[in-house]
Amino acid sequence: AHSDDGGLIMPPALAAIQVVILPLYAKDPQQQASVLDAAAALRKDLTAVGMRVHIDDRLSMKPGAKYFEWERRGVPLRLELGMRDLEKGIALGKLRTGGEKFEVPLEDPSNKVSRALTDMKSELKSRSEQLKQRLIFRIESRSDFNKRLKEDEPGMMLVPWGGDDDDEDSIKEETGVTLRCYPLDQDELPDEQVLPVFKPGDLGGELFANVGVQHSFQRFC
Repeated sequence: AHSDDGGLIMPPALAAIQVVILPLYAKDPQQQASVLDAAAALRKDLTAVGMRVHIDDRLSMKPGAKYFEWERRGVPLRLELGMRDLEKGIALGKLRTGGEKFEVPLEDPSNKVSRALTDMKSELKSRSEQLKQRLIFRIESRSDFNKRLKEDEPGMMLVPWGGDDDDEDSIKEETGVTLRCYPLDQDELPDEQVLPVFKPGDLGGELFANVGVQHSFQRFC
């Protein structure tokens, strides 16, 4: 969720640079000075509300190359500012998570930028949750467990567990699987429902009935 084929995707709260401002090249020196002044004012407005902002004023570098560099570094938000944008009183924003470019008013940029970063945070959280759920495999029997061990896709197995330290050592020796954690969120079960719980000391994979807690395994390849 925090990277793609283009490089890193840094969460806004963790990014050393949250916003990068890219003033675009202008042939006319006076227009160029106006664009750079507007970029400096934009940075001042955003830093005033606590944002971490950088201006990339390497005017000899083509915009596409700069876009690629900052995307690769995972900076959450890019703001492009050219003379035509300045005449409209806007900068063009682009989030690292994708989507269409959007207008950011130069007179009051902080509200729009803050909302954009908040939206990005929500998007990354949603992506992370979806990825986590896709990589969690719920196991209900020893046969399910053994079948899952033969699969190539990585992930975590969520299984009923009622063993002790000796059982943990045994199943690690038998399969190479290790216990990782007790999930904080446990499924609620009716009082009368009984779960099959692994007792891995039996090499035959015998299950016995008990009310166990769920536990996660991770396979190391």
